[in-house]
Amino acid sequence: MARVPIGARISERRRALGLTQRALAERVGVSNAYMNLIEHDKRAIGGALLARIAKAMEMPLADLTAVEDTRLFQEILELARAIAVPDQDEARIGGFVGRYPEWAKAFVTLHRTLQDTTETAMALSERVSRDPSLRELSHQILTRITSIRSFSEILQDFDHLSDAERQRFASIIAAESDSLGRSARTMIDFLEAGSDQLEGSSPAQEVDDFLIDQRNYFPALEEAADALRRKLTGDEGEKDPVLWLAAVDAATRERALAGHLDNAETSALPEASRRFLVARHLAAESFDSLLDSLVDDERLSSEAARQRCKLALVRYAAGALVFPYEAFQAAAERARYDLDRLTLAFGASFEQVAHRLVTLRRPGAEGVPFTFLRSDPAGNISKRFSLPGLRMPRHGGACPLWPVYTAFATPGRTVSQLALMPDGARYLFVAQASSKGWSGQGQAPVQYSVMLGCEALHMDRLIYGDAFAGRPDSLLAEVGFECRSCRRTACRQRAHEALVPSHDKPVGRSMALHA
Repeated sequence: MARVPIGARISERRRALGLTQRALAERVGVSNAYMNLIEHDKRAIGGALLARIAKAMEMPLADLTAVEDTRLFQEILELARAIAVPDQDEARIGGFVGRYPEWAKAFVTLHRTLQDTTETAMALSERVSRDPSLRELSHQILTRITSIRSFSEILQDFDHLSDAERQRFASIIAAESDSLGRSARTMIDFLEAGSDQLEGSSPAQEVDDFLIDQRNYFPALEEAADALRRKLTGDEGEKDPVLWLAAVDAATRERALAGHLDNAETSALPEASRRFLVARHLAAESFDSLLDSLVDDERLSSEAARQRCKLALVRYAAGALVFPYEAFQAAAERARYDLDRLTLAFGASFEQVAHRLVTLRRPGAEGVPFTFLRSDPAGNISKRFSLPGLRMPRHGGACPLWPVYTAFATPGRTVSQLALMPDGARYLFVAQASSKGWSGQGQAPVQYSVMLGCEALHMDRLIYGDAFAGRPDSLLAEVGFECRSCRRTACRQRAHEALVPSHDKPVGRSMALHA
């Protein structure tokens, strides 16, 4: 992936402040020659030097860090692929983002608006064409229109009708007109009642971007969860994270479960899920004001986005309560991120452990940086968290060759894959499918598959990387992001026409391994 240059941004800000290059170099403690290299993007900088430059130029450090720029770069690259821009040179795109970030954001916003409008139109079209209620209402309206027209033609064309016959036909027309009005009113009410379901996806996008900007790490919630655990259990809560649950009174536990499930579902729920629901209830009650302050952010532009983000942060806080950061991070490193061992050690589900692994971003005690994806068997993505270099699809499905889908063939077993992306990047994916909740007699189980992914350079830290060590090329699975942006037109799994130039290179079969 191309690096986003920031040299031009530094140069423009320096000139706006009326500083010479030498003066800025003296302020930050480097030579004039070195500052010249920085402004021409000949030297990559970070850490303390980047912070000194931001301070010297009186600008937010975030304007010079790569987190937001990298995400913006990926957004522009996806946009270029989606509309089939001929020139998709990553270096040029990186230069555009680095020099004109506000313009880049404007293009992304415009494209998202187009996507939302298109999806709403498609949803309306789908609803009108497939919804049985609307079909029935449409049929009733057409039938009554035809009836009214037929009886009106009789009154118009037949002069010899008696007064009684004319009265009878007129009464039929009046009755059919009343029925037509009621059917039309019912259809209008039905469409208006469902309009909220057709809102654009911008709140979800804003929340995704907010979490990515924060690296999905919230120290205030970590501290609050630690304080609540100590209040419930004392220091023993760090040694045995399950102890806090015993300190929660029965009434609180019953309220937590009653707010989500009926009695039948509660009795059949796994203990790990029951414990997590109690943790969510405690987090929502105990941290309400803190949560409100965290979502009071300009990046969340609507009440819908803020409420959606608050729910996500409640789940985050529940994870921090159930899995103490230091204990969990140390256990993950010892187990080499063996998710099955971690689920046993913490009495948790695969999905809960995967969620917590994504949040291990504390400076100085960071875990492996993971991306996260949850999908149902139909390919609908319900949860996602992206890495800067690996953007998870927002809607529809991802590449069907990813193990998040192949895991459905072996539910309860962990599947791993070393993936080669179209841009040459390599990722290690780990997935497991399972059933959630309670299904009644004759009801299909609710199934999900959860996948974690990290760059292949971290695979030596994961137990799943051992299967590929020493022979990665022979076990590489050539995959894509999703069909529209994938250049591998020879893929036998392709479902949609590619919108980007092809490499004309056949894709190999998926080589998912069962760990």
